[in-house]
Amino acid sequence: MAGQRQYTRFECDSESILMELDGNTFDVLLENLSIGGALVKVSDGVPQNLNVGDICSLMLCDNPDSCPVKHSCRVIRLDSVNMGVRFLTNRVQ
Repeated sequence: MAGQRQYTRFECDSESILMELDGNTFDVLLENLSIGGALVKVSDGVPQNLNVGDICSLMLCDNPDSCPVKHSCRVIRLDSVNMGVRFLTNRVQ
């Protein structure tokens, strides 16, 4: 069926951290999450140097010291404040 997602999404309202490959980090709000990806809202607007197709990491917590796991992602959708990412692997360190 057209328009159906591969995985069920769950609504969230959780602070998380988005990390670019160069190490820059951004505080984001996790809007929804599935086994295949996530939608995040970037409080200061989507970083100018991130584009659809770029690789980044998502930490599903707001404190890197208490949650050191980074999930490798590919940016699949962008608008002025939201970013959709698809998980590439279970995790990267």
